[in-house]
Amino acid sequence: MPERVLEIHALSPLLFRDGRPFSAADGTETAAQSLPLPLPSTLAGFVRTQVGLAAGMGFSHQELQNLHGLQVCGPLLARGGEILLPAPRDAVIYKEGEKPQLMKLRPFSPPEGAGCDLPGGLLPLEVTQDVKPESGYNFWTAGEMERWLLDEEVLPAEKISGLPSETRVHVAMDPAKGKAREGQLFSVAYRPLETGKGPEDYRPASLRVRLSLSNGWTPARIGYLGGERRPVAVEVKEGLSEYWYDCPEGLKKRFAGLGKGARVRLVLATPALFEGGWRPGWVEKSGTGELHLPRGLSKVRLRLVAAAVGRREPVSGWSLRAKQPKAVRWMVPAGSVYFFEVLEGNPADLLESWLRPVSDDEQDRKDGFGLALWGVW
Repeated sequence: MPERVLEIHALSPLLFRDGRPFSAADGTETAAQSLPLPLPSTLAGFVRTQVGLAAGMGFSHQELQNLHGLQVCGPLLARGGEILLPAPRDAVIYKEGEKPQLMKLRPFSPPEGAGCDLPGGLLPLEVTQDVKPESGYNFWTAGEMERWLLDEEVLPAEKISGLPSETRVHVAMDPAKGKAREGQLFSVAYRPLETGKGPEDYRPASLRVRLSLSNGWTPARIGYLGGERRPVAVEVKEGLSEYWYDCPEGLKKRFAGLGKGARVRLVLATPALFEGGWRPGWVEKSGTGELHLPRGLSKVRLRLVAAAVGRREPVSGWSLRAKQPKAVRWMVPAGSVYFFEVLEGNPADLLESWLRPVSDDEQDRKDGFGLALWGVW
């Protein structure tokens, strides 16, 4: 099926609630918090709904099955015309005096007599500086990420924290009296699609997804995304290379020169869901030729050497099909890094899954969980 890039523009600040309870019933939690970005499944559901509405579907069981089969990759945050990617967790930025510095975290073998409680065969990451990480470097530009994946020296030119948070305070209403309820105040934190703190550095932002569409299908141009049905506009982009982050030529050339024993890295551009929690279930199956593995991984046998994984994050929601809450699952956060050694196969085949999902379950991959960026170390 032909692929398109969809760019989503917010017509008002958006709400992507986290899993914390939000109820005025007992007055204990009256602040709704918003995630930094919508979950891949949120964007996938929104895009499929827009496609179904534009096609005039009645959302029958068969039509829903067809929509669930659409491959959606995203979301990626775009600022103006450039893609922003989650900061890799094997990079620690700290201040030395007033100047920011960067420390690489790389696998190392502990000295004789030393050890750790990591799972068997995994190496720890070496911390070369006893420093406090500097906050706010949550996103990197695509150019900075390319140099990092090539294992070059990089220092982000600016501190990009992501989308701002806009908190609004509301009062609960008594529907019977049409009046405000005594003491019933609550707040909601929204995410405007913009970056910058003032007129000098203001930049509009958007969300981009890559979608496989059957000929003749197109999404509805206006829809509602996230909590409170906040309105957004959907723009279809025809130029894939212009509006998506294709694998850079420098990385293609670097991987073309690799062979057996090469050391490669996987950086997650979106949160991932794995059978082993933090550990990808396909590691032991890689290079076996087994069907239904993520792209390229059936051709290359890998050994997991080390990992820089952030704190687990929950994903749940409401199932319209089952009419009940979905079971909570735990995601590996975006920016997590896996260090591999190539045992067999051509490492260049791994680039088939460049910004393609590498989660274990096929439906999770269709929803966009676990978009992959490949590099060396």
